[in-house]
Amino acid sequence: MSIGKKSVSVLLAVLMILTVMTVGVVPGTVKTQAASWNGYNYGGGTLYGSSSFLEVFGIDYDEYMNWMDTHDKDSANPNYYLGTPYAHNDHRNPRGDCAGARGAYDSPGVAAMNCTGFVWHVLYKSAVASGAPSYKINRLSVMGGVPASWINYGVNRIWFDSVDDAYDSGVLEKGDLMWLYGTGDNHNAIFYGDSPKDWIYWDSAGERNRYCEVHAIGESRGLWVAKVTQPNKIELQIDSASGGSGVKFGTKYMIFDSKAKAQAVINNPDNDAAWEEREGTIVLDKNGHGCFRTQSAPAAKDLWHGSSPYTSHSYFDSDAKRVNSQKTYYAVQWSHGSGISEDTTIHEFTDSGKRTGSGYRIFNFYAPIKVDTPQMSSIKAVSDGIQMKWDAVKGAYKYRVYYKNAKGSWTRLTETKSTSFLDTKVSRGQSFIYTIRCLDQYNNFISDFDPNGWRGTYRYLDTPEITELHSTPEGVNITWGAVENTIDESPVQYRVYYKNSKGGWTRMAQTADTSYVDDVVGNGKSYTYTVRCVDQDGDFVSKYNTTGWKYTYEGLDAPTVTAAAEPEGVRLTWDAVEGAVKYRAYFKSSSGDWKSMGETESPEFVDDDVYPGTEYTYAVRCINSKGYSVSDLSESVTATYEGVATPQMTLIENDPEGIRMQWEPVEGATLYRIYYKNSKGSWVRMAQTTETEYLDTELDLGDSFYYTIRCVNAAGSFMSDYSKTGWKGTYSGVDIPELTSVVSEEGGVRLTWEPTEGVAAYRLYHKSESGWTRIAEVSGNEYLDTAVELGTSYTYTIRCANSRGDFISDFSRAGWTVFHGEEPEYTPEQNELINNGLAPTGLTEAE
Repeated sequence: MSIGKKSVSVLLAVLMILTVMTVGVVPGTVKTQAASWNGYNYGGGTLYGSSSFLEVFGIDYDEYMNWMDTHDKDSANPNYYLGTPYAHNDHRNPRGDCAGARGAYDSPGVAAMNCTGFVWHVLYKSAVASGAPSYKINRLSVMGGVPASWINYGVNRIWFDSVDDAYDSGVLEKGDLMWLYGTGDNHNAIFYGDSPKDWIYWDSAGERNRYCEVHAIGESRGLWVAKVTQPNKIELQIDSASGGSGVKFGTKYMIFDSKAKAQAVINNPDNDAAWEEREGTIVLDKNGHGCFRTQSAPAAKDLWHGSSPYTSHSYFDSDAKRVNSQKTYYAVQWSHGSGISEDTTIHEFTDSGKRTGSGYRIFNFYAPIKVDTPQMSSIKAVSDGIQMKWDAVKGAYKYRVYYKNAKGSWTRLTETKSTSFLDTKVSRGQSFIYTIRCLDQYNNFISDFDPNGWRGTYRYLDTPEITELHSTPEGVNITWGAVENTIDESPVQYRVYYKNSKGGWTRMAQTADTSYVDDVVGNGKSYTYTVRCVDQDGDFVSKYNTTGWKYTYEGLDAPTVTAAAEPEGVRLTWDAVEGAVKYRAYFKSSSGDWKSMGETESPEFVDDDVYPGTEYTYAVRCINSKGYSVSDLSESVTATYEGVATPQMTLIENDPEGIRMQWEPVEGATLYRIYYKNSKGSWVRMAQTTETEYLDTELDLGDSFYYTIRCVNAAGSFMSDYSKTGWKGTYSGVDIPELTSVVSEEGGVRLTWEPTEGVAAYRLYHKSESGWTRIAEVSGNEYLDTAVELGTSYTYTIRCANSRGDFISDFSRAGWTVFHGEEPEYTPEQNELINNGLAPTGLTEAE
């Protein structure tokens, strides 16, 4: 049944009267010391009600918090509520959901909300998302009906005399509902601070929906806070980490409401009376999770069918049993599955920070799972102590390492998340036995340990001493004395270091020899070296000389260089330097820097990247096989590259295939580069050749271009200047071909012509209504056109083409005409033409 706006207004008036009757006079308050919210200290306020608003309205805690989280200012939908215009009276149309008219004064498509309309919409959407039954959703009220509904349905709420008292209480949580009484007006909002002192609420007031510092409208006359969480009851749960081995199902923990009672069963595990002091039992399900439930925990025989777990027992579907939040609860293990470690710890249930769907705070702890016993994979002496390594254990959070003391007891050494540990608190020759045990993140033991352990003895080799440093053509030769291996039978490995610019040691090499050549050196530079012994795994097994040995590298003599220009470039020559492996040649750039040109093993180098008339400066130095300098740079030398003579064109003529160019050879030239001048007047490279002639075939009939030539060497560098004027050539192709015979015969019309030198093909056309139409292309000098009809005149022409299919001649636009069929009757005038030989065999030249 639909209710009109008038009916709604009457109902609201009644609710407002009820509000005045029930909450218009604020209740008296018993003051207590303010404290942070813990579920039973109300921060100076007074608690009323028995159910959370989540329970009353059928809202799941996670759905409620998620709805706000996905529609607040930091979400992907920040404008769903925020910014919606404020309007007096019952308006419930946020910007993100205003197609309908949810409030008594709403219009479809118009966004507007008052304070209760905003809170109502959030609760309504959360209830629908939670799958709440309709009768609970219908409890949601607006306007003055809000506090009335809280009272009618027993919503848990705390009364504070003022906004300041609420702030001082420290009990507010994100999501709490607020009803504030003020001298200006009453107000409904949602507390949205991330902590009790983050003093903001989310509301609709003033001009729009917004975040705002908590305040009453006018002077504060007190306020209600409806808690999002249950204030006086909690749920007890036991969880276990994932992983491990074995079955967690069926593990039982007894629950006690005092630590003394829990300690009593630890001290006297066979005392049945002590166990009877328990509050109840929690049994872990197939997922390793347990909850304190209203149904009594089943006996072991009811949880197992032979060796198969009865995971669908009704106990696991029974309701949670909520307990008094004013107490602290403890758990002691009674029995355990193979996937849970034997546990003699007294576990205290602590606040997990999580909430149930109805808003009950969850207090829990993690039962220690059972994982494999860790096994040492390696234990050996290294230079700084005894190095232990073990295989990672699935499910282990960290490892505790022990050593056996002089009394034979295991003593804790360290804890680590790594799978290795170096015991440095040992002396040379000392021997210890070690073992390892796995822990979870709550420091519970979750594995056994090997009671025999593994023995390690601290031994290390003598420190290597460098005995000689000397310069070689390849670098600094480092020699040291051999070190005897007193640990095992394997050959000793040596690691060689140099001191870097920051003062640290940098590894250079590892070798079984007692010498090494540092070939990453520079002539005249100083280096500091040291050596250390390592085993076959690369672990250090000796100390090292921390000061090291310093040495200055003295390389080879610098080459003496001469430079001479020649056609190919500038040739550098020098006498071979004794011991030199290779040489590097340099030129001085325009900025004054030396630039490498190349490397060579022979005592000469040709710079072919040169330009005629330019002076160049050169130098050479010796390098080793790695390319590092082992000599100073030579004295610089200069040379001017003169190049070769400028090439001159001796012939430029038309050719059937294009424009042919010829020039005289230039002494010393390696290659010739040909250019043409484009339409912008720039020279464009066209070709490169070792010959003294070139044919430009990329032409159309009538094209004219200027050409020039330049000498280049094998590297592509210029060896000569060039004619900047160039030489002009024009492409005219071949003469226009002429048909010498066009004869009508029984099979068609036969065309013949004289062949032309340099022509690759002849293209034949006949004239149609649309113009000249190509009929054939042939390489010979005759053609029979069979696609003709008797009694019809045809006009033909012919044109020459080259091997690429380009035209290389013009054509006769008049063409030659012939009548195909019987000889027609001629007029006297036509006969006279025939008799005068102007149209032999019936052929008439077209005008």
